Amino acid sequence: MIIIKAGGSAITKKSEDFTPNMEVISNIAKEIKNAGRVVILVHGAGSFGHPIAKKYSLGKGYVDEFQLKGFSETRSSISELDTIILKALMQNGLTPVKIGTFSNFITSNGRIVEFHKEPLLRAIELGLLPVFTGDLVFDKSRVFSILSGDQIVSYLSKLLKPSRVIFGTDVDGIYTGDPKKEKVKLIKEVSEENIDEIFKFAKSTGDASGGMEGKFSEIFSIFDLGIEIDVINLTEKDNLSNALQGKVKGTVIKKKNI
Repeated sequence: MIIIKAGGSAITKKSEDFTPNMEVISNIAKEIKNAGRVVILVHGAGSFGHPIAKKYSLGKGYVDEFQLKGFSETRSSISELDTIILKALMQNGLTPVKIGTFSNFITSNGRIVEFHKEPLLRAIELGLLPVFTGDLVFDKSRVFSILSGDQIVSYLSKLLKPSRVIFGTDVDGIYTGDPKKEKVKLIKEVSEENIDEIFKFAKSTGDASGGMEGKFSEIFSIFDLGIEIDVINLTEKDNLSNALQGKVKGTVIKKKNI
């Protein structure tokens, strides 16, 4: 089993609110179908979630009633993106099923403390393709919180012990800085020897769900399980197909004895 995280920066156009990147979404569906592998897909919200979350300060948890409108708007908008992705998967002959993030997860201070796993396990047994999304959830200490797709991936990795995890973004992997702002070097391999150093490079300006620093914190926990993590550019055609076959064009993160 392989868990795929399709980042919001790849599947939506972050410069255009509520705009899917249909070319990338279609390619993801085709490449999953052609690979013929058992996968779980987790996707981010991108421009369908972050603008509203920022407007209503939803990342802080519940502050006042003003946020409730934003809560509803965010959940509705993310459901729209979810439907677009599910339709693309079905159009390519796959049998996806949405595993609701909002209805199956509870957090405390932003971290998962409860997960109703039966729908996921039944879907896997039937050979369906489970699909999760980053979303708002109820939180025991904050009333509600934003649960990122990255945290869902790390949680599912502990639960299911997949053979590999693939993080798809809109850049070619992990760099020594921000490749969109400066000239930096792509890091092709990360192991126990350099992972602490790489984490320093991952600190950057965050988005509503935590930015690259938050992403790398989740990658750390998966790495500790001895699971290989591949970070690739989903906006490049065939990158996902190749990664699913073990031919990674990007950054490979794994312990040397694995």
